[in-house]
Amino acid sequence: GNTKTQDAESITFDEANETVTFKFGSSVAPGAAMLHVSFECELANDMAGFYRSKYIVNGEERWMATTQFEATDARKAFPCWDEPAVKAIFEITLVVPSNRVALSNMDPVAEAPFGEGKKKIAFAPSPIMSTYLVAFIVGEFDYVEGATKEGVRVRIYTPVGKKDTGRFALDVGTKTLSYFTDYFGIAYPLPKCDMVAIADFSAGAMENWGLITYREVALLIDETSTIQQKQRVAYVVAHELAHQWFGNLVTMEWWSQLWLNEGFATFVGNLATNHLFPEWDIWTLFVNDYLFSALSLDGLRSSHPIEVDVRSSSQISEIFDAISYNKGSCVIRMLETYLGEQSFKQGLHVYLKRHTYGNAVTEDLWAALAETSGKDVKGFMGTFTSAMGYPVVSVRPGAQDGTLEVQQTRFLSNGDKDDSGTVWSVSLEVRSEAGATNAIFNSASGQIQVPNGVYKKDKWLKVNAGQSGFYRVKYSEDMLAKLLSPLRELALAPVDRLGILGDSFALSRAGSMQTSQALDIAYSLANEVDFTVWTSLSNNLGGLASLWRAQPEFPSIQKFVCATLAQIYAKLGWDAKSGEPALDTMLRATILARLGTNGHAEVIKEAQARFAKYLSDPSTLAADLKPVVFEIVMYNGTQETQDTLIKLYKQAASSEEKTQILRVLAFHPDPAIIKRAFEFNLTPEVREQDLHLAFVKVGATVHGAEVGWKFLQDNFDSYNSRLKGGHIFPRIIGMATETFTDEAKAQEIEAFFASHSVPAAERTLKQSLETIRARTAWLARSKEDVVQWLKTKGF
Repeated sequence: GNTKTQDAESITFDEANETVTFKFGSSVAPGAAMLHVSFECELANDMAGFYRSKYIVNGEERWMATTQFEATDARKAFPCWDEPAVKAIFEITLVVPSNRVALSNMDPVAEAPFGEGKKKIAFAPSPIMSTYLVAFIVGEFDYVEGATKEGVRVRIYTPVGKKDTGRFALDVGTKTLSYFTDYFGIAYPLPKCDMVAIADFSAGAMENWGLITYREVALLIDETSTIQQKQRVAYVVAHELAHQWFGNLVTMEWWSQLWLNEGFATFVGNLATNHLFPEWDIWTLFVNDYLFSALSLDGLRSSHPIEVDVRSSSQISEIFDAISYNKGSCVIRMLETYLGEQSFKQGLHVYLKRHTYGNAVTEDLWAALAETSGKDVKGFMGTFTSAMGYPVVSVRPGAQDGTLEVQQTRFLSNGDKDDSGTVWSVSLEVRSEAGATNAIFNSASGQIQVPNGVYKKDKWLKVNAGQSGFYRVKYSEDMLAKLLSPLRELALAPVDRLGILGDSFALSRAGSMQTSQALDIAYSLANEVDFTVWTSLSNNLGGLASLWRAQPEFPSIQKFVCATLAQIYAKLGWDAKSGEPALDTMLRATILARLGTNGHAEVIKEAQARFAKYLSDPSTLAADLKPVVFEIVMYNGTQETQDTLIKLYKQAASSEEKTQILRVLAFHPDPAIIKRAFEFNLTPEVREQDLHLAFVKVGATVHGAEVGWKFLQDNFDSYNSRLKGGHIFPRIIGMATETFTDEAKAQEIEAFFASHSVPAAERTLKQSLETIRARTAWLARSKEDVVQWLKTKGF
């Protein structure tokens, strides 16, 4: 061999572009070469790169080392070509203390002592993969183990002494891996799949191939866990396992196609959860949790297209948002509905097979789906992924039965007119008493023939039946009036009742219909029985209350809220009936929380009595009621209540309970009590990963936003240095600012951030300012209308 070795003559760093250049004396010939680099990295506690995380064993503080590389932090741990399309096989060797567990993407192949008190572990070579999926962990864990029916070993690693908290995730994980193996028609390519609970973790979870990491609250379940918590864990596990195919086996070419990873994992994560837990009615929940949040963000001018041009690390972290995840998953669900389940599944198989161990772009997916379905997928989907926003489709009866006059324009939540002239391919699924049918509408306006005698002018018609379309519907007055009785009588499916409710509030916010009309719809839902419809109704009433929190009519709005919920409260009461559906248990919690924080004396009194009992005997309070009771007693409590909750926080064994308490500590009408919660939030008692929780409820009380915003300004440097670079600080900035309702506030916020730059929050800030201005306009526009409506109804 004519191998030639030479040392670099100089090494130069480009800090801004995060690159290093090695310069050699003579040219390096094209072809294979080996680069030997010595490097060191700091084990910081910033939850990025290779970092340290604090955990407690028998009251003693200890440290584990773990990794989080997505999107661009593998380079913090070792020099590499840190881009998704530059894939490699990784052979990892770790030298660790002899009494610690060491894990990586693959299993160990060799282990030997290495000097005093240390061991050296070599891991098997990984498949060819992107740098952001590499992972290694050193710490102390217990684990539970199982296997899929195909023989893949699955382990859930938990904190020492808590291995039983991993059993729920183990059951979900083994079944989900098998489900995806069948669904994609491709085997999981590694011999093992480990999932690890990490004490300090900035995201929810990370899909590192074969070594998936989670924050504790997204993986562990114990006997005090709520149903909502089980849903969260089941879904997050399914989402991360979906990535083992979508993202790991086939990876996006560049971060601008992040939605290919996240939109897909979100959609099929829900698919798997629905398969395992049909009793949760996942696809109705999906409309509320994913569709509505995506429509809400994408109704802003400061939204972004699903496919977005990204250049810098801070821009990449900004797009891990409700567009990439939620809009991404919603347009995929729309496409599945349009193509049919079989064609869709076959197309995914073709796509994954064709690009196995490689990279792909959106067009590759469209091509595979077009082959299996014979439909013009790119034509149908193009505008939904390349343009930002979505249409509001206005419908009115045509001249004769069976025809509709239809128009589409971009929906903007502040009521602005859009002049971009964007036209979407809208799949109009319609339903009436006579049946259901669909038509594609892809012009700005026109007449549509509704086939098969489905539509008669004197009868009701629901457009976007099933809510799989990514658009809002505005009915003519007479069409909307005809929908009120099937709404009241529950003749429409829950998902369709949900759609009408969600669209009405959105349209009233944007000034395209009176807020009083949305309130009529809300009021007509008093007989409602469905969990998801109630959740949405409760959220919308909460949003209205937040908007009016400083207005003299606020008490009347509270009375209206209590009246709307009276019937369902009477039906559900406080205690679970034996054998009741899981969703009723969840609904009880939603209803009690809304009543107990809107002045319902009986509910408040009962919550306080149950809290007192809980303090002397924790077993007396049902797991699903605990977060609600905490919320109600805090909102209606004193400084002493807050101190009691802080004490419970310090004693809490589970991250779940700690989270429940942090979410409500600042939820109170008194500014002094709110401020104390924020002060506690910045003590060493609260982990960096949880710093945003104090801000969750600021918009729901009259002084919350003001106190939270002032506290953020006064402690800006502390938050900024503790949360540099991650997703959490931008979230805090959004929550602390977006619920104001006056222009002066918007200007004050703009001025503050002009001199306090947070690059990763640029887009969040624009969205916040736009939201404030839209809220301000909504309040001004709807003031007389709502006051009048409340009077007429006797509130």
